[in-house]
Amino acid sequence: MACKGPLESYPPPDKRKSPRISHEFLKRTRQRVIRKSAEKTNFIGSQVNLVIRNNISNKIDSLTTFHNRHSKSPNINIAAEWIMNELKQFDNNVTYHEYVQGNHQLRNVVYHKQGATDKILLFCAHYDTILNTRREDIDARAPGANDNASGVCSLLEISRIISKLDFELSLRFVFFSGEEQGLWGSTHYAEAIKERNEDLYAVINMDMCAEPGFLSTNRTTYVDIDDGSTGLVTTNNEPSQKLGEKMEQMAIDYVPGLNVDYDPIDASDYMPFEARGYVCIGAYDGSAVSENSHYHSETDLLSNLDVELLTSVTKMVLAFALTEGKVKDS
Repeated sequence: MACKGPLESYPPPDKRKSPRISHEFLKRTRQRVIRKSAEKTNFIGSQVNLVIRNNISNKIDSLTTFHNRHSKSPNINIAAEWIMNELKQFDNNVTYHEYVQGNHQLRNVVYHKQGATDKILLFCAHYDTILNTRREDIDARAPGANDNASGVCSLLEISRIISKLDFELSLRFVFFSGEEQGLWGSTHYAEAIKERNEDLYAVINMDMCAEPGFLSTNRTTYVDIDDGSTGLVTTNNEPSQKLGEKMEQMAIDYVPGLNVDYDPIDASDYMPFEARGYVCIGAYDGSAVSENSHYHSETDLLSNLDVELLTSVTKMVLAFALTEGKVKDS
């Protein structure tokens, strides 16, 4: 579906410029999040235990064998085919959302798991790569293991598990191209969602989730929430914060040893959705900092990741999908 009229533009995302969450918000949140939830269930715990670390690492290894996944290179649509084929191993309800940006014909990959209702819980990650120093170089090596094979392959593992389950909500997984050029794929897709008037409950974005050492501990992940410092819409702030707290609760209940800090949504694929009033959160490892030599670099390799941390984050997001999607305990 082609979008009507010109869309807004975003600068190439650079999380190194992102603001940090306010102390006042953290204080309020820490007063609300429960250390142990009465709603914890054995069924969700059993599904979380199905996450296989080697599945994630093997897929990262495969995806990073592409010389690069630059959105202006021929590799980008081949990478989209790779993602589609991975998804089709467990469900055929996978399609391309095609769009045109300038002279580039590009694809988002969409896996839709229909629920009992049409209300959609959308999970997303971008699959393109870029270099800091040569952003327009479509021939340079840019493996993009953390940015963002980590998010892509985490969602592939979650997709595998949820494909066998039934839900009240519909779960949708979208893999975006064009993120590094300025959120191209997500902007086109967010507009398509709006034009179709789909009932989008929330967006959960996974972008850089596997490189520790930049947060308070090596077993800490950010949960990105809309605290009002970066978004354009105010009505989605409080719902975003409440969902962020629910995400942390999933870590407490189902992923022992995983800690959560908070970060504002910024410089990634949730922003076009936020601008249209949708509720957005995300998972992020905090590694897009100047001290990280691997960020947007030839050395963003699987060997520099902590797949155990990524496995824990995957379990947290899966538990969130099962809880908020209202999985039917069979």
